[in-house]
Amino acid sequence: MHNTHIYKTIKNSPNLWLKNFPWKKPSGHKYSRGKVTIYGGKKELVGATILSSLAALKTGTGSVKIICSKNTLHIYSVKFPSVLKAEINNISELKKFLKKEKITSMLIGPGAGSNKKIKEITKLILKKVKYVVLDADALTCFKNDLKSLYLLLDKNKIITPHMAEFHKIFPRIKKSNSNIEKIKAASKLVKSNIVLKGPNTIILSYDKKIAINYHSSPELAVIGSGDVLSGLIVSLIGKEKMNPFLAGCAATWLHGDIAKKYGKGLISEDIIKGIPSALKRLKDGRFIK
Repeated sequence: MHNTHIYKTIKNSPNLWLKNFPWKKPSGHKYSRGKVTIYGGKKELVGATILSSLAALKTGTGSVKIICSKNTLHIYSVKFPSVLKAEINNISELKKFLKKEKITSMLIGPGAGSNKKIKEITKLILKKVKYVVLDADALTCFKNDLKSLYLLLDKNKIITPHMAEFHKIFPRIKKSNSNIEKIKAASKLVKSNIVLKGPNTIILSYDKKIAINYHSSPELAVIGSGDVLSGLIVSLIGKEKMNPFLAGCAATWLHGDIAKKYGKGLISEDIIKGIPSALKRLKDGRFIK
């Protein structure tokens, strides 16, 4: 017999998470809302990292540090002067960095490239950092080693697959199932939080709460949109901020709100530009209750 009744399904809306939203406070400073670290993409994919970092800095944190290599440091310095950078060229340098750095939350995946090295790096980050957002390549690199991924995902982690990535990391879940059935099946395999991206994104908490986000737009089906979303999510997570589930709900709602307001022809850079006015609408309570 299936215990389907243990799942609590709700519609995503600001009423769910607004009281936990990490607004800037008059007495705050740049680190008041924690330190976000983003693992930088490969040279030809730095755009993904820049989109995530911009979204994070504009939304829930005053500090973002990009982990870059000697190949990418210059690009980030020119393209994005206000973000912090750490040049890290191998896994032992990364170990030292993770040991000394106070990290509130960390994102890995956008533009990372799917290879054996990224898998080792992702494993290390999952072991050493409490709050981690895993997206894109940082998920699919585990497709031949799912056991490792499942074991390292806990209640403080959040994964953000789109449907193709979801089926790579949960290959036994039937493609013909409804999206709700899919995410429930996944929750039996990992004790973690999941954002299953799609026209109606579904957010699942490690303790089986489900929020469905209807506040969205087909215009979000554009390259880079997921990178912006993962940047929003990572910026909202923290002990003094939101738990991964509420951060997933808030970020997905904001992402959709910007797209709805913008209308046709949206590109990912436009989502970034739309963050300030969306935050203002949220702060002023100008949303559909």
